[in-house]
Amino acid sequence: MKRAIVIILVLAGFLQMNAQQIMFVKKGAQGNGSSWNQAFGDLQQALQTAKPGTEIWVAAGVYTPTQTANRNVSFVINNGVTLLGGFVGNEASKHHRNWVTNLTILSGNIGDVTSNDDNSFNVVYTRNVSQVIVDGFMVCNGSAVNSTEKEHEGHRTSTGAAWYNEASQGTHFVQIKNCIFQDNKSNYAAGIYNLAVNGAANKSEIIDCQFIQNNAQVEGGAIMNVGNGGECSVRIEKCYLINNFALYGGAIFNRAINGGHNTTTISANILKDNKAYIDGADFFTNRDNTSINKPLFTNNVSTNSPNASNILDEVKLTPNTVSRMRASSRH
Repeated sequence: MKRAIVIILVLAGFLQMNAQQIMFVKKGAQGNGSSWNQAFGDLQQALQTAKPGTEIWVAAGVYTPTQTANRNVSFVINNGVTLLGGFVGNEASKHHRNWVTNLTILSGNIGDVTSNDDNSFNVVYTRNVSQVIVDGFMVCNGSAVNSTEKEHEGHRTSTGAAWYNEASQGTHFVQIKNCIFQDNKSNYAAGIYNLAVNGAANKSEIIDCQFIQNNAQVEGGAIMNVGNGGECSVRIEKCYLINNFALYGGAIFNRAINGGHNTTTISANILKDNKAYIDGADFFTNRDNTSINKPLFTNNVSTNSPNASNILDEVKLTPNTVSRMRASSRH
């Protein structure tokens, strides 16, 4: 009996250590990821071997999804993984990192570094995961515009240049914190594409992030939230959205189609100088007759309007109409 108890305790301790494993990534290193001195030199090495419960600590530097010219390759983050940026590369505690000073960049600028035409279609990709945390990164230079699927929203070569965040089974949850999304270009959703399909639920959170100069040729300059036969209930809170552009929804575009629901919460954000060529300089919301699209807007502040409450009543009462804080900006 005593022997059995000892075995159980040892096994429990092993499982706890495994669940709390830390992997280290530092640009130029050549180790096995077990410490800063033995760090992986490539973030993909860590992501491909990380198990649920793993924290990946990433030192400042520029990391690309591939060393080849394959535009389809992304940083794929698996279930239960925490990805932390902002380290110098010698810290003993994650609380000592500084993501502002130690800029940790996930870049889609592969191939010819002087051109965006051959950049990664999606810098980051998450699908059907839970308990994923990404904290302290810049995500930039994704380009999902020059493809054979130019008019197809939802296709990864034309949508979600910085991050394609998909729920197609069960409940999907990713928490994105303290990240900067800058200079991404796409046909749809240049920054983050939050999708819920096939009855799945996307309950991701985007908190304390910045979206700067992202450009969508059609819809959703910074963020696009879509319930396409699923439930999109993303939370976007305390973010800063500046100088993003699209035809519709310069900053954020919300859609519900094919019996889907969109109940995204957009709260306490600051929006500045976002532009739409046609409609919705800050927000645009639409749905079909089978769907419910009622995003909740609270306490947002925009330079495009003297009164941020304008958007709240308009969206709640007429969820299938254009929603904006001022007339569109044209240029």
